[in-house]
Amino acid sequence: MIKDMEAARHNEERGAILYALRQEVGAEMTSVRTLAMALNLAGMPMTHSGLQFSLGLLADAGYVKIWRARDVGAWRKDRLNDVRPEAILFARLLPQGLALIDGKSEPDPNVSF
Repeated sequence: MIKDMEAARHNEERGAILYALRQEVGAEMTSVRTLAMALNLAGMPMTHSGLQFSLGLLADAGYVKIWRARDVGAWRKDRLNDVRPEAILFARLLPQGLALIDGKSEPDPNVSF
């Protein structure tokens, strides 16, 4: 029962991430820091590791595009010692994610709104 409740919460978190990115739909990319603040204001605070994990899952599903530290041209290991190369720094909602939000695609059992 607790595992079911946890899974439902994670599904809601992923839905909240997509909604928050929808608000930034015209932007080239949204920083994970801005996304975390938006989620917090929306009453869906997430840990840094939870947000990173959920963004990775959403990217794997084709709902969002992510940029990792190693993908950003300005990232240099000697300047950002506390940022791991695999850390997700930016994200953007993709058309498939927007279709999921709008109900124009099949529901995803791992994302709930």
